[in-house]
Amino acid sequence: MSFRKLSQRQTPQQSRAPVSDAFKECHKKEGSMDTITGKLDQICLTEEMADVFFSFQGENIVRIPAHKMILALRSPVFKAMFYGSFPQSEGDIRIEDITLETFKRLVKYLYTDHLQLSKNCVIPLLYTAQKYQIAGLISKCENYLQDKLAVDNACTLFSHAKFFTMAKLRTNALKFIADDAIDVLKHDDFLLLLSEDLVDILQLDSLCVQEVDIVRAVLKWVDHKLTKSKNKIDGKSRRAVLLKDGILYTMAIPLLSLEEYTSVVIPSSILTDEEQLQIFKAITIPNNPSACGKFSVSPRKGGRVVEVLVNDIVYPGNNRSGDINDIMFSEYLTNLQPENLSVKANKRIKIKSVTLKPQFQQPGQNNCNFKVDIKTVTSVQNILPRRSNMFDFREVESSGTETDEGTLNVTFEGRACKLPIDKVISENEKLVLTIKPCIPFGYSDMWGTNQHVIPILPQKYQLINGMMYQHELSQQTTLYLALTGGNLVESFEVVEIC
Repeated sequence: MSFRKLSQRQTPQQSRAPVSDAFKECHKKEGSMDTITGKLDQICLTEEMADVFFSFQGENIVRIPAHKMILALRSPVFKAMFYGSFPQSEGDIRIEDITLETFKRLVKYLYTDHLQLSKNCVIPLLYTAQKYQIAGLISKCENYLQDKLAVDNACTLFSHAKFFTMAKLRTNALKFIADDAIDVLKHDDFLLLLSEDLVDILQLDSLCVQEVDIVRAVLKWVDHKLTKSKNKIDGKSRRAVLLKDGILYTMAIPLLSLEEYTSVVIPSSILTDEEQLQIFKAITIPNNPSACGKFSVSPRKGGRVVEVLVNDIVYPGNNRSGDINDIMFSEYLTNLQPENLSVKANKRIKIKSVTLKPQFQQPGQNNCNFKVDIKTVTSVQNILPRRSNMFDFREVESSGTETDEGTLNVTFEGRACKLPIDKVISENEKLVLTIKPCIPFGYSDMWGTNQHVIPILPQKYQLINGMMYQHELSQQTTLYLALTGGNLVESFEVVEIC
């Protein structure tokens, strides 16, 4: 026979010579070059059949070859340039407002649709896409920027969105800034805003932040602007900048508390004597908006503060008299002891402050020192396997990590004492406050029933969402609380974050 016999262990496929990886790669490239995309990729940025050149001035003049028809198919600007009423005929096209690298990225995209964006190239490429009216590239750049929205760039991206008239990015950036205003206003990116862009942000009714924090942020912004321009920082210079574009009157200064007004606004010297008197009257005389002049007097919906009274939670529906002295049963009274307050919600909130007012039973025994430990607990729920019983339910085991947020030392002198907390907690977090009386060493007997007797919070064993109490803050926000120990907290302030 003229055919070579196969060995018993060899199949027909195994008898073939192995194909090398190099051959496969070469065949793959040849196959890809046989497509229109492959051909365009092959001639991109080469002089093969090129009929136009773009030149860039640098240390040496650099020329980029291209093909008029391909550029015209992708861009109406190039189409008008090469095939319009007055087409570009001879000589190189000089590019002075776009860098060489950015233009090469553009040409590569026009020929192949290949695009690799980064934070350093996206804005120059977006400008180039706008200049040559390349809608697809504009959309890709806008989507990239939207995906990168964060606290450290939200203000800058909002400014870019305005400049490049990107409505979608502009809307989303403003919403991000409003929702995360507490953090955005503290970041250095906020200081880079142009005055007209700052006005757009300050006019938002949905800013989830207190007005005093807005005022502080604006004062920091104006000082940064004066420092950058090497101008003197004083009341006159600040006022001049804030009057531009009406920045000064976008702040609802008349809504500040008297303490906030005197400690934040007055030292900045941004108001005239007449304005200072107007706002002082507006703050101290309720329902007198006519005294506010040009200043805004509308509270922002995003920064609404709600005071929650502990008695309204523990004794809902006024089932108990608000006068603690009406308690006649000794089992409701106890020696001075710590109180634990835990708060979480179904959405992001900010605990602005907590007011301590221990309700002592013995007259004249009101002075006391307290230490307040503040923690946040981030919870993780683990679903355990089903039980094999008649109820057939899954157990939920909660675990979490604790973060110490600090300690406050407080002296109570018989009057309500408001403690600033200013802590944002998310849906999977809870804020835990432990208020401990500081009992002097060797004086434990003096802190007994004859000295500091207070009501004890009633125990409630029915748990709701893992907590003892539920309180409807609004139609959108529900609080869950645990309160144990002595009745030391009178109320706390909550800010709903949209």
